Amino acid sequence: MVKEMRISPDMVISTLGCAFHSPSGSLLIADLHIGYETVLEGEGFAMPRVQNRQMLERINAAIDRFDPDSIIIVGDLKHNFDRNLSAEWNGVESMVDAVSERSKMVVIRGNHDNYLLNILSKRNIELRNELILGNLKIVHGHKTALPWEGGMVFGHEHPAITLRESTGASVKIPCFLYSPDDDRLILPAFSPLALGSDIIRTPDEERMIPLLRRTGTGSYIAYGFSSDQLLNYRSISDLRRIGNL
Repeated sequence: MVKEMRISPDMVISTLGCAFHSPSGSLLIADLHIGYETVLEGEGFAMPRVQNRQMLERINAAIDRFDPDSIIIVGDLKHNFDRNLSAEWNGVESMVDAVSERSKMVVIRGNHDNYLLNILSKRNIELRNELILGNLKIVHGHKTALPWEGGMVFGHEHPAITLRESTGASVKIPCFLYSPDDDRLILPAFSPLALGSDIIRTPDEERMIPLLRRTGTGSYIAYGFSSDQLLNYRSISDLRRIGNL
């Protein structure tokens, strides 16, 4: 089974939920949303706190596989908007300490990352609004993107795709979105609790990334994945024309 795929000369995507930019040796991961379980518990949902352990296992597996020079978190390392919850604070500290022991870490600021600087500054970890690697610009994606001639990487959208069986059963899985026309990659949410909206059935005018609301998603290729298989589902325009998977 295919577990990774080179989608451009510079970029590899993996069933681990990350991408590897080979020219810079950078591992790209988006939307960990550490502390999400705590917020859900506050809303009355009983959630086992296993997300951080599962995510760290996958990050370590990706480090073992790609041996990156740096790990770039493409926004929303943490979840809560308005303050650092104690469980969230502890979870971010534990994750940052474990990851930064193995590789240099850079964090792109996402819309959930208020007060994150309080944690990162004590560890001399950069918190950036954007990062440029050669002709590649990396942003979280919640703000309107300025014109850029090269490729781009985004988080924020949490793309997913729904698979339907002949029996009528369905399952939603995360996916990468890549536009070969302009070398733009949208990463899936790394958090197992934040699958997001279906990229086929959600209208483009409801996209979370402002750029996608303007350009549409028809030319993007969807790469859905499970823990052991990466699948190329063709372009979104093709999938919409088919009508169902």
